[in-house]
Amino acid sequence: MLVGTTSCDWFNPTSSTEKENPSESEFIAATHPCIDGLAADLYPCSNVSLYAHLSPSDLGGEQVNDIWGWVDPETGKEYALVGLTDGVSFVDVSNPNKPVLVGVLAESEWPLKTSLNPVEDFPACNLGLGNSVTAKAVTKGTAWRDMKVYDHHMFVVSDGQLHGMQVFDLTRLRTYEGTPLRFEEDVLYTEFGNAHNIAINEESGFGYAIGVTSAERCGSRQATGLHMIDLRNPKNPEFAGCYVDPATEFSSAVNVGTGYIHDTQCVDYSGPDQDHHNKELCFSSAEGAIVITDVTDKNNPTTLSAHSEPAMEYSHQGWLTEDKRFFLMNDELDELNFGRTTKTYIWEVSDLENPSFIGYHTHNTPSIDHNLYIHNQYVLQSNYTSGLRIFNLLNLEEARLNEEGYFDSEPTHNDANFSGTWSNYPYLPSGIVLLSDIYNGLFVLRPDYLEK
Repeated sequence: MLVGTTSCDWFNPTSSTEKENPSESEFIAATHPCIDGLAADLYPCSNVSLYAHLSPSDLGGEQVNDIWGWVDPETGKEYALVGLTDGVSFVDVSNPNKPVLVGVLAESEWPLKTSLNPVEDFPACNLGLGNSVTAKAVTKGTAWRDMKVYDHHMFVVSDGQLHGMQVFDLTRLRTYEGTPLRFEEDVLYTEFGNAHNIAINEESGFGYAIGVTSAERCGSRQATGLHMIDLRNPKNPEFAGCYVDPATEFSSAVNVGTGYIHDTQCVDYSGPDQDHHNKELCFSSAEGAIVITDVTDKNNPTTLSAHSEPAMEYSHQGWLTEDKRFFLMNDELDELNFGRTTKTYIWEVSDLENPSFIGYHTHNTPSIDHNLYIHNQYVLQSNYTSGLRIFNLLNLEEARLNEEGYFDSEPTHNDANFSGTWSNYPYLPSGIVLLSDIYNGLFVLRPDYLEK
């Protein structure tokens, strides 16, 4: 299904030459405004309108997963980088009502000879989707693919298969002339096989592969903390060090490996804790805990704190507020295992060595929460079957979020299962929001709440 533009495929592609790139303070009117609680007469919404929708087949794939964005510094064009089961799709969203498929980066061809000894299966993020062999399904690729951007290069990892880290020079997208292109990576980093995700501190130029369960670095294959990579020369990534601390391991519903970290955000710290200013710190969601690590010295990273909360079933991912006072975290298994409604966990991290659990915000939806990101005074949450949920952060001290808007990309049901929206990207200069939905594809959204 393709809403708001013309369909395109690999054999008979169409394109749009109409381009617009609005400023941060201006929004193009959306083709499908949110009216009386619906956009395009289909998608439940509030204060969020729909520019356009591209299905997985429109994107050149079968299912989608993670999403990120990039702005070309030379042309000013904005792009959606959409993870597929077998690659990454590039979509020009400069005119958000008429997105254009530019091309697809194929997944890596893992070297046939590797000391990592490819096996039928290995511990991977397999919540709700079967084991990694099932998710891979051989011909369909893996259900998990994650990417980040640094210095106009994209870095791609994949879980559930041996893949390495692809490095792709995004300026190659300028070669598009109307027909979607097929790309291969510029460089393949092979110091690990799989990784659940990749985090990049764009200030320091270091990347952090997480959830690695197939590598000779960092000790055994069950040492699954932070795999640190120097990306300052993007086409020549170099192994920089490891962080694995067995003492950070807390009981949880799933235990993948020693000191396993499921996701992280790494920053050059300038928050309220003066003792750690000018340090590079990682704030990690580590199965049953929040773990804060000083990674300034890549040869000797140190744990500042590790704290669990008994009410949490599985700490999936989280993000710092921009003042770095609070850390908001999602729990991917409490709805399914405990029958709870959606909950967002809120930590006060002004004292990095003694983070305190403030409480959790209880949502009015039963869906499983997935990725969340904070931009200015808003948290944008991708909560699987209940879609994109947007809240302001005015009452965090009381563990309360205030709803500003929502867009439900999966209107047929709203329950605790692993379908619907995977992630979102709210950081493009134009102010548009990108949303990925596993079975429904890419949604380009207009945040009407910003103009209320």
